[in-house]
Amino acid sequence: MSGLSSLDIYPKTSAEYSKKTTTGGTISIIAIVLIIILTLSEISYYLRVRHIDILSVDTTHNANQKLPIYLNITFPSVSCDALSLDVMDVSGDHQVDVEHSFYKTRLHLDGTTLEESTLQEKLDSKSLDEERAKKAIAVRNKENYCGSCYGAEDTKSQCCNSCDQVREAYRKKGWAFTPHDDIEQCYTEVMERKMKYAKEEGCNLYGHFLVNKVAGNFHFAPGRTFQSAQAHMRDYIAYEVEHFNTSHVIHKLSFGVPYPGAHNPLDAVQKMINKGSALYQYFIKVVPTVYEYASGTQIRTNQYSVTQHMRPRNAEHSSVVPGVFFMYDLSPIMMHIKEERKSFLHFITSLCAIVGGVITVSGIADAVLHHFSSRRKDSSMVLPHR
Repeated sequence: MSGLSSLDIYPKTSAEYSKKTTTGGTISIIAIVLIIILTLSEISYYLRVRHIDILSVDTTHNANQKLPIYLNITFPSVSCDALSLDVMDVSGDHQVDVEHSFYKTRLHLDGTTLEESTLQEKLDSKSLDEERAKKAIAVRNKENYCGSCYGAEDTKSQCCNSCDQVREAYRKKGWAFTPHDDIEQCYTEVMERKMKYAKEEGCNLYGHFLVNKVAGNFHFAPGRTFQSAQAHMRDYIAYEVEHFNTSHVIHKLSFGVPYPGAHNPLDAVQKMINKGSALYQYFIKVVPTVYEYASGTQIRTNQYSVTQHMRPRNAEHSSVVPGVFFMYDLSPIMMHIKEERKSFLHFITSLCAIVGGVITVSGIADAVLHHFSSRRKDSSMVLPHR
């Protein structure tokens, strides 16, 4: 045992040879407080999750994969009947008036929910008068009725008995078609479409839909949308364009499921128009993102950046058709976000370094102060020579 004690690098000093001072006590209190503060800081750092961002080329891109889009938007001055969500992309895929997993809620003008049994309409003499109503009924009830195709017929005997048939005849000729009051087959359709805009209501649309992983857009615009020969077509009447108020509130827009720390730049965006209307365009760059938890579990989702553009419809820009368009494109770069925690062994090492470092430095400080204090006392005790 005596041989083992010779290896002790911590020699002990008898209590009778030790001396306690006020300076040493002060330094000890400061050292203890500093150890506590640094220990709490180290514990907080140990529990905190750090994020490491890694950029790489997206090699998982596949056009056959679907991109989920989650949207919640409110139009405070347009009725739900006049709103439809249309989707199209560069691959030629079109979705007209998306309804599956996408829902509408009628609202009062003050934003409160409107009961389905309540109907608020304000019809003026121009949108629905007795004369046009009688003409519409007469057209529907005529026997052996053969309506004109208005110059688009292939043969003299061809009949166009509905607005859709006139529209199709114009399409075959390659002519533009806009339903209006001069086409008797379109009386009913024109009145119905005007009635949609005559309702003093707002609308909230929410839900999600799937799109191909290619560039495309989804939008809300006035008029009626239809698909013909792989083309996305839209016809509208002047009344719809004039009364389509594009004031809107985007409550939420995301491309995929959320992840910790996700920020969607279009969330809570409001665009209000007091007079007239406007064309709003949002150019979105979607960045594929993989979020990896410290446990190794991964979330495959997307984040995005956006650039906004607005064109007002007024006397100077009377040709502008109002609407809200979201144009998106996918980035070839993937963002990989990894959670990282400090290891427990590193945490223990840091704690030991804190305690040992503070004790060592405080010991040196105490020794230096004690040395100068002792020299001062010794010099004051020496009598001057005569």
